Amino acid sequence: MNVSTVTRLKFFAFVVGCLTNLVQAHAADALRFDGLVLPFKEVVISSPVQSSIQSIHFKEGDTVKAGDVLAKLYGRIEELDMQRTKAALEKREFDFKGSKNLYADKIISEDEALKNRIELDLARLQAEQATELFNQRTLVAPINGLLVERMREVGESVTATQPMFRIVDIDQVYVQFYLHSEQLGRLQVGDNVKIRCSVAITDGTTGNFAGKVDFIDPRVDAASGLLRVKVLVPNPKRVIKPGLRADVIIE
Repeated sequence: MNVSTVTRLKFFAFVVGCLTNLVQAHAADALRFDGLVLPFKEVVISSPVQSSIQSIHFKEGDTVKAGDVLAKLYGRIEELDMQRTKAALEKREFDFKGSKNLYADKIISEDEALKNRIELDLARLQAEQATELFNQRTLVAPINGLLVERMREVGESVTATQPMFRIVDIDQVYVQFYLHSEQLGRLQVGDNVKIRCSVAITDGTTGNFAGKVDFIDPRVDAASGLLRVKVLVPNPKRVIKPGLRADVIIE
């Protein structure tokens, strides 16, 4: 083996050693935290009024979209009142049109025309109020998500503010963990981080996910020196379930 060959081998070994040291240093410098998976959104839908449940349109496990009708409460009295106020409004609108013509022809006074206009405005408000009271008997989904809990059945009576449904959105999830205040310089909102959730392995996935820091709590706990961090992780296949533990890796 000639001198030039030996020199090249030594140089190659030197480069490999440097790269190995850099990789080891980088790995040693990485931070790992234990996180908890939380749903992106979770809402509880309660009854706005006291009534009885007339129909329920979804069961637990169903996917719902914002605006979907979840249930209807008994509201026949409110429906009749809504129809009555709409009929009264139509009459007031007719009377007001007539009074405008009469006032234009100087047949009635300005005070009489003003009275008719005020009565029309009141009729509109009464019709709007009656419609709103009737609409309160229909419960709709406020968000897209999964209906994970149905707390009442058809025929049951409910009181105002009594919970009836729980919906969660897990098309993306939060991974929450706690960071020491001394480590805050390593992280800021918008940073990309790695998420490892070994339980969420399905359809050939590896359990590795990409996340982005969405929130860093500005408050530091005086006793522990920790602050709360939330990482937002896309979850279109819903393989990451709320309640799982996940590793957050900051490189």
